[in-house]
Amino acid sequence: MRDRHRKQPERHNQTLWQQMYFHLSSIRIRLTLWYIVTITSVLLLFGGLLYSTIAKMLPSSAPGDLLPIARQIFLLGLAILLFTAASSYWLASRAMRPVRLITRTAQEIGRTDLSRRFHLTSRDELGELAGTFDEMLNRLEAVLSRQRQFTADASHELRTPLSILTLATNRALSGGSKPETYKQALDTIAAYRQEFSLIQAETDHMTRLVNDLLLLARADIEQTILTPASVDMSEVTLEVVERFATLARQRGIDLSFGEFPELCVHGDRLLLTLMVTNLIDNALKYTSGIGNRVFVEGSTAMRGEKAWGRIWIEDNGPGIAEEHQSYLFERFYRVDAARSHASLPVEEEGIQKEITSGSGLGLAIVQWVAQVHQGEIRLRSTVGRGSCFEIWLPLVDGSDSDEGGRKDALYLQL
Repeated sequence: MRDRHRKQPERHNQTLWQQMYFHLSSIRIRLTLWYIVTITSVLLLFGGLLYSTIAKMLPSSAPGDLLPIARQIFLLGLAILLFTAASSYWLASRAMRPVRLITRTAQEIGRTDLSRRFHLTSRDELGELAGTFDEMLNRLEAVLSRQRQFTADASHELRTPLSILTLATNRALSGGSKPETYKQALDTIAAYRQEFSLIQAETDHMTRLVNDLLLLARADIEQTILTPASVDMSEVTLEVVERFATLARQRGIDLSFGEFPELCVHGDRLLLTLMVTNLIDNALKYTSGIGNRVFVEGSTAMRGEKAWGRIWIEDNGPGIAEEHQSYLFERFYRVDAARSHASLPVEEEGIQKEITSGSGLGLAIVQWVAQVHQGEIRLRSTVGRGSCFEIWLPLVDGSDSDEGGRKDALYLQL
């Protein structure tokens, strides 16, 4: 018991010493002491020189005659020293005020949220430091906001196919009465095949959604591993068009391939193929109907002193309203919420299949692929007249692509 009471004063004294050490080691106190020492040294030097000069000017005077002069010099120096100490402390406090503001704001940011900012208007080094912190907080808040929105949207998007899978599985497992005739058995088999076809379609949709989510997540953290090489975009586009030809005929869409010069770019062939695939797939999904068409063509153009390749995918579908066009490349954004999970019927081997309209990530991936290849995506659309997506990519000479591979690879591996 006595030891406990004895330790309490020791802890109290230790806390006091820590507080004193903190205050004495603060920058404000150190600046004040530095000013005092500097001014004291100057006063001692100046006072000594002044006293020596006066003593030389009065050689016949007795030492006692110089005592009042020395006293006046000392009092004047002491007054200057006290004034310097007070003004130094005030100046140091004023100079350290932005630092205290930065510290207090940083503590509040850590305790509450990332919406607080420093907002220092000074143009000195501390103002520059606070501005750098504000920019960093803006980027950090934007990243966290995108992450929260990404998680919420992904959860919402995965919920729909999972619900469809659950319903289809329950219908298939619930079964019914045992078929008694051959016709009833065929009808039961057809019903099972239809349910399993729907399950397969939704499973494929979930697989594409998860793959797209993983691709964009890796892009956000800059861990996408690319394989840059010389790629002819005319070959890539033709392969994609041929792959979609059967699906276009089934939907009654005229998918045509126009003139296409050689467009040699330096990039990742898989990602460039994915970009063209998403654009053509998107055009076919929202241009369903007899008499509709999707036209794909390419050309070259000069922008400044640099050659660019231009690929455009044009359709005569319903078009996109102007107020939606600026948001079209955002993740999970859809022009019409009613068609977010709309299904398009496709006949395959006598089975009516339902193909969902997409994950809402295709155009976001298209924009990212274009940007990572130093290109861009442009959109021209008019409601009732269709849309035209343009891919612009910088061209390289086939002979120069290998030599520039290293330099471009550093850029592509973001």
